[in-house]
Amino acid sequence: MPFLLLFLPVGLAAQRPLLDLSAGATDHAWRVSLSGAGTVALGSLTVGTGVRLTRYGGDAARYRTHEAPPAGASSRLPLAPGVWSLNLVVLGDLHLAGPIGAGANLDVAGIAWGRSQRAGTVRLAPARWSLFRYGDNDRGSLTSEFFVRATTRRLAWRAGVSHYVTGYRVAGGGARYLRFDTVPFVAVTWRV
Repeated sequence: MPFLLLFLPVGLAAQRPLLDLSAGATDHAWRVSLSGAGTVALGSLTVGTGVRLTRYGGDAARYRTHEAPPAGASSRLPLAPGVWSLNLVVLGDLHLAGPIGAGANLDVAGIAWGRSQRAGTVRLAPARWSLFRYGDNDRGSLTSEFFVRATTRRLAWRAGVSHYVTGYRVAGGGARYLRFDTVPFVAVTWRV
């Protein structure tokens, strides 16, 4: 189904472009995203695709791998995320009543970059390629949001929960280490 949504808005005359800024944080993790998308209304459901630029940060926390760790390393390593990502995003928004709606969006594929880090003797860098494969099978760094929204004439105010993964890979193509965070977020969307 997400594959179909990637191409749905292409070529449809009723497209509505939007720009969105969202930020979420807890006491140990945060992310900020800027995205642009084209959307189309299908009755009370609006769907779309676009791109999202995200910056992830936070305190050092345990990243884990389900692969064989490098020699002399643990399956859990402490890292402080410092990752940027640029991903293709799919979105859906359901109109509920009046200006109120609810929806979700999901990064499906893209690229990530950031500074390398050391954990003991192991050197890790942000996993370059990102791909949604669900849970521990995810590659790279990806964001998803679940939200409620209130819309005015040109703006939509959103609030909800963001669930995201940041991924690092041992230098030289070794094991993948992942960290999942769930943070509350707020956002404003401008309908162009």
